[in-house]
Amino acid sequence: MSVQIQRRLFTVQEYHLMNEAGVFGEDDRVELIEGEIIQMAAIGTRHASSVKRLTRRFSLIPEDRVTLGVQDPIQLTEKTEPQPDVVLLQPRADYYETAHPMPSEVLLLVEVSDSTVDYDRDVKVPNYSRSGIQEVWLWDLEVNCLEVYRNPTANGYISVQKFERGETVSPLAFPNFVVSIDGILG
Repeated sequence: MSVQIQRRLFTVQEYHLMNEAGVFGEDDRVELIEGEIIQMAAIGTRHASSVKRLTRRFSLIPEDRVTLGVQDPIQLTEKTEPQPDVVLLQPRADYYETAHPMPSEVLLLVEVSDSTVDYDRDVKVPNYSRSGIQEVWLWDLEVNCLEVYRNPTANGYISVQKFERGETVSPLAFPNFVVSIDGILG
C-alpha cells in the first residue's frame, strides 16, 4: 500500500502570520514562491555591489515619477510574494505603507543573480510574466550580461533580449533614462 505524500502550501496571509508569530528570525532570508517558503541565497559582495549601483542609478529618476524599492516584497498572487532586488514602482502617497505593491504597480522589476540564475530564470521570471509584470531585468553575474524580459503572457515573456558590456538599455517606463551595462557590472 503506497501513501501519497502531499506538500503543505501556504498563502501570503499565512506567511505573514508566521512572520508576526516569530517563526522567522530577523536575519532569515526567505520568500514565498507558489506557496512554498524558499530560503534565499546569501548575498555575496558582487551581488550587493550591483544592487547598490542599480539603486544609485535609479535614484536619479525624479521621486514624483517613481518609488524605488530595494529587496522589498511584491505580492504577485495569494501564494507568491517574492523579494526582488530592485523595483521601480508607481508613486503612491502612502509609499506602500498600507499594502505591498501588486504587479500592476510595478514599472520595472530587477533580479540580480549569481548563484541562483537558473532558479530566477526558470521559476521567478515565469511567475512575474503570469502576474503581468511588464518588464523584468535579470542581471546574470555569472556571464556578465543583462536579460530583459518584456510583454508578459501566461506562457512567458514574448520579448527576451540580452545586453552585454559596452551596451546600454532603457526601461520601458522611462525610455530616456539610459542604464550602462558596464556601469552596473563594475
